[in-house]
Amino acid sequence: MNYFKLFKIDESFKLDKKKLSKKFYKLQKKFHPDMNIKKTKEEIKNNLKKSILINNAYNILKNSYKRAKYIIEINYSKKHEKKNYNLKFLNYCFNINDEIEKEYKNEKREKKLIKILNEIKKKKKKYYVRIERYLNKKRWKKSKKILIKLNFINKIYKKLKYKIINK
Repeated sequence: MNYFKLFKIDESFKLDKKKLSKKFYKLQKKFHPDMNIKKTKEEIKNNLKKSILINNAYNILKNSYKRAKYIIEINYSKKHEKKNYNLKFLNYCFNINDEIEKEYKNEKREKKLIKILNEIKKKKKKYYVRIERYLNKKRWKKSKKILIKLNFINKIYKKLKYKIINK
């Protein structure tokens, strides 16, 4: 089941989240088991499966990273292709992680960690702009390469945010 078709919206990286939410609640109102008490056990079971599918689809489509990954998965069939990691990018990730660890041990770390976090935030935005452009042009291989970079950047971002919060 294509999640975009399920919600009757165009397959696009950029979407109206309010519209998506409205369609989600409309579908859940129709299929959620609590709304179908007077149905047969079989109908309730089928509606429960549909409700779970709707929840999964909604959780994927409302998240930019998951939505990009999903669009690539349904359009780009080369799942077993050799992964070519960009060494320059991997080196960047390694250096950022190293810098985070070094600054975390420093007493006056908060300002520097926030500076690094803002730098990573800018990089994330840049990659989301690029992936949207490549997805719109249906350049799946390029999109997948950016998605891999986003995966690394998101992990570093979450790790750093956690370290800043739990200093």
